[in-house]
Amino acid sequence: MRIDLHCDGVEAPPGLRDYVARRMRFAIGRFRDHIQWARVKVADVNGPKGGADKRCVVQLRLRNLPDVVFAITQLEVRAAVDEAADRVARVLAQRVRRQQRPARQGSVQVAALPA
Repeated sequence: MRIDLHCDGVEAPPGLRDYVARRMRFAIGRFRDHIQWARVKVADVNGPKGGADKRCVVQLRLRNLPDVVFAITQLEVRAAVDEAADRVARVLAQRVRRQQRPARQGSVQVAALPA
């Protein structure tokens, strides 16, 4: 599984790439058989105007399931990455659980036992 990191308008402090890769691998590790690739984009929402809003956008390409795409905005880059990693784990658990759940059958007939 490949995890790509893109930084737009955010100076990537030393260790940010390793931090993002470690947090995402931990969050999605048990689901790696269901994931083709992951893309994480960190951006400064306000751009050159300044400000403290940082956005973390996560896109996962899954096997036999719809893609997962969402964005988290926080004041700090690492806080946005942490919240995104937590959300990824929850969303993947839901999707995989739904896929593995057997389809419902029609109503079940129950026969009455003689007394």
